[in-house]
Amino acid sequence: MNSFLNPLMNPALGGLPVVNDELVQHVEGRSGVIWSYGNLFDSLQHLIRICHEGEEGYRQAAEHTQNDWLRSQFESYSKQREQFAVELSNIAAGYGSESQVGTTVGETLHKAWVDLRTALTGTTNDDKVLLEELERNEDTAKAAYEEQLEKGLPEHVH
Repeated sequence: MNSFLNPLMNPALGGLPVVNDELVQHVEGRSGVIWSYGNLFDSLQHLIRICHEGEEGYRQAAEHTQNDWLRSQFESYSKQREQFAVELSNIAAGYGSESQVGTTVGETLHKAWVDLRTALTGTTNDDKVLLEELERNEDTAKAAYEEQLEKGLPEHVH
């Protein structure tokens, strides 16, 4: 995996920090914010879900567009979101936690709304509707990332 995060995934760097035979359960974030591993993992898990939502949204858009150029773009963005999720999962794994991929209630409701809107409007192949929906999803993802960044994530996660 070619990623700027690869140095952090190097097993030779060691495992979780241990001080006086006790496993350290926190990490310092930006601006001196102290993160428990649990809170950090919850934030990472939230972003992983956001990435998977984006991956799925772009995959579905690629399936519904009739435009070859847009299909290629959507497939590329879907793979990019998948890579983001893998990188975040690797960071979470570095703290001894495995990410859990699944749908949240919000994701399920959102998908149901999109399916209903598509059924009612009959616009399954309307690229304008696809682009509007993708833009809304990107705004949601951007807001989620900004919210986590404002919390003062540790430097290597930031």
